[in-house]
Amino acid sequence: MRSVPTALTVVAILTSFAAAPAGTSDAKWAVAVFPSGTEFSLEIVDDPASRRLGYMFREDIGPTDGMLFVFDRPDRHSIWMKNCRVPLDIIWLDPDFRVVEIAPDRPPCPEQGECPSITPMRMASYVLEIAAGGSAAQGLKVGERVQILSEPPLRP
Repeated sequence: MRSVPTALTVVAILTSFAAAPAGTSDAKWAVAVFPSGTEFSLEIVDDPASRRLGYMFREDIGPTDGMLFVFDRPDRHSIWMKNCRVPLDIIWLDPDFRVVEIAPDRPPCPEQGECPSITPMRMASYVLEIAAGGSAAQGLKVGERVQILSEPPLRP
């Protein structure tokens, strides 16, 4: 049986981020509910500077933590992992938060040398990054919808 998030659950999760880690005091947060029913706490990055920084220099990502990149318009948004220290699953979502592509288990770029961008084959409005292996652990598949709970609601 799937767990359905209640308003109280969402408020409790969002409130828990009132004291964000150092350097993220202005961070915006939301909750993602995967088709499996598992809830992920998402940091929202919705401007060029925060999208450029992404998960750079972070030492770890919790198993139900994530980052949601919000773009102004649908496109084939490329992601790179320069200065990222942890492997990630990269999930592209359409305007209705349906999965259009998954790049699982992407390793960080080496400290020296090339850091190629990862570009999806389809257009997307959002990119969701979670710890490597998370999409497989949740059984996430292309075409499934990830529910994003935020106030105000997100829209590209």
